[in-house]
Amino acid sequence: MVRSSLSSFVVRKPLENEISQMMSNINRVYGGTKANRMKIRLLANEMLRLLKRNLSYKDLTALTGIPESVLCRYVRGNIIPSYEQAVGILSKLALSIDINHLLRELVEHEKSTLIDLSRVLKDPYIIRLLSIILLLELVSTNVTKIIVTAESVLPIGTILGIELGAPVLLVKRRSYPGVQYYSSMVIRSPKEAENLYIDRDLLSRKDNVLILADVVYTGKTLHAVIDILEKARVTIAEIIVILGLGNMWRERLRDYPVKVLTTLPPPVSM
Repeated sequence: MVRSSLSSFVVRKPLENEISQMMSNINRVYGGTKANRMKIRLLANEMLRLLKRNLSYKDLTALTGIPESVLCRYVRGNIIPSYEQAVGILSKLALSIDINHLLRELVEHEKSTLIDLSRVLKDPYIIRLLSIILLLELVSTNVTKIIVTAESVLPIGTILGIELGAPVLLVKRRSYPGVQYYSSMVIRSPKEAENLYIDRDLLSRKDNVLILADVVYTGKTLHAVIDILEKARVTIAEIIVILGLGNMWRERLRDYPVKVLTTLPPPVSM
């Protein structure tokens, strides 16, 4: 394990079969056209520049197997890697980032009893890094719509939407006259309830949907969003949650493919 100069950044050595699978996925999606192949080559340069903020050339060489002198030219933008080399760079680096540790450190750095991901995910560097890693993990998934459950993850959802060519829909907490919605109610307490809405005309039964959520604690909100999408009869391809608090949500969402990037104990006040 290589620890960067920042305490919030840790990388791991991925397994060879993990790398091979991601390389295969990237090739299947991006290997067909010159434009897509160039996109991957440029993305590899961008990934290296992002990581160079926290890792030395020696660290990057250990992760990619590419000499430091060549990596330096990539980072500076003097040259770009070949498509084949770019696929290897992206696969190795994306799988090397310890997202769990990174997010945990960012949350703990805020030193707040209230989890507010709009503060945790305020750095454009972190947003872009997460979006690239998630893109590479989702590259083989045919996502046609991205459902964002909160404004704090809207920047990541928007970048993924651009890269995947998928419209981004924000779950609404308020309805408007003249608009038809799919809706679901979240019972917060015996005296408190909240309605969630998604515009009917923005969903189709042919859609393969990615749900991108900020925080899951009880699982009630995420379950309500899933309920809306089941009413719309779309296919839920992936459910990605940035932060899970405790384990209360697991029972409520056990029947769904929820991937939580990092988990923390719930704050005492919750």
